[in-house]
Amino acid sequence: MIHQRKLAAFLSVMITVALSGCSGGGKTESHMHTVANMSMEPIKVELNWSPQQVTAGQKVTFEALVTQDGEPVNDAKEVLFEIRSNSNTDKKLEFTGESAGDGTYKAEGIVETAGEFTVTSHVTARTQHSMPSKKLVVQP
Repeated sequence: MIHQRKLAAFLSVMITVALSGCSGGGKTESHMHTVANMSMEPIKVELNWSPQQVTAGQKVTFEALVTQDGEPVNDAKEVLFEIRSNSNTDKKLEFTGESAGDGTYKAEGIVETAGEFTVTSHVTARTQHSMPSKKLVVQP
């Protein structure tokens, strides 16, 4: 009798678990449909700044143009500009990019010291991450 009760309780739990796994209401299917419609083409990031010739202490506008399949990406989750000194790798600046529309993200900042730097834009968009870098020479 005890074994029958344990078996009945076990079967009841198993049926409940099995049925709850089937009650997604199509959520899995709609999620799969969304993923299937997302382009597998990599995002492209063009990194620039203005002015092109930078002087120490001058305000600089860093810009990342983000595209996918030749179309602007306006829904990036994160755009971060990292400026790292080439002579002192511990020294770095970070500026958060804000959307300016048409796939363009901008941030303003000031590099206080002269020297050579590496600018890296960290862009996370559409389940992808891109980190293009360019050399920046800041004049005294």
